[in-house]
Amino acid sequence: MKSHPATPYAFLLPALAVYGLFVLVPIAGSLRMSLFSWGDTPTPVFVGLRNYAQLLGDHVFWRALYNNILLLVASLLLQLPLAAAVAMLLSYKTLCKPLFRMSFFAPMVMPTVAIAILWQYIYLPEGGLASTLVSKLLGKPFAYAWLAQPSSSPWLPSPSMFWIFVTICWQFTGFHMVLFMAGIAAIPEELYEAARLDGASEFQICRHIVIPGLKPTIAVSATLSIIGSLKYFDLIYLMAAGLPEADREVMATYIYRLAFDQGQGRFGYGSAAAIMLLLVAIAVVVPIQWSKRKRQ
Repeated sequence: MKSHPATPYAFLLPALAVYGLFVLVPIAGSLRMSLFSWGDTPTPVFVGLRNYAQLLGDHVFWRALYNNILLLVASLLLQLPLAAAVAMLLSYKTLCKPLFRMSFFAPMVMPTVAIAILWQYIYLPEGGLASTLVSKLLGKPFAYAWLAQPSSSPWLPSPSMFWIFVTICWQFTGFHMVLFMAGIAAIPEELYEAARLDGASEFQICRHIVIPGLKPTIAVSATLSIIGSLKYFDLIYLMAAGLPEADREVMATYIYRLAFDQGQGRFGYGSAAAIMLLLVAIAVVVPIQWSKRKRQ
């Protein structure tokens, strides 16, 4: 029996309706709200592009975007290679492999508030695990405010943001590790056997078989990492409270504080910042996806 040409679209309709209701409609609402001043005035007042012009002159906006870009770069250059290396090690017949796999993935399923509390204790200036380890290495008492170090320059990140990134890396490395392990498992075993018969070393197998075979997984993992870095909120909001305003902000925390955390919410201005973040995400992710499809 031949199906009607519209049948595939009928199956897509529920998903498209949900996507439109929960994604496109809020984006359209934010775009409309960004053209109004609301919060500074009792009722919305149309101001056109004034919110965007004011935003481009706001140094906290640029610092928040700068911190997001640093987080993005660190995720791509540190977190993903670490996750790939762990996945390659665990893909061998490692003793207690399930235990190691579970240990690396466990932070991903922990509540973020619990992670923040745990690492705040680790980073206590006196008596925390980090200060205690440094004290043991130096052989003398050591105290350091790991989460309250302001930036020494407008163009340098706060040292505390690095330590917060260590926490983020600890939380999400296991997720990317699972993606890489799935990618490694999808590589045909015959390729390994043929390479070993030809006398290839483990390093050569990794370089010429594993890494090329992981290219699709790397693209997916990088895309997820970029999106996650641009919208990251919770750990930074919970752990960076001791920093000056400009040093502690990423775009998500900046938008939240504008709209909800400054007494009388500046909803129009916060919506403009949210639209700017959306444009940055599109500008970063779309070329990557276009390049990926072009290669395929």
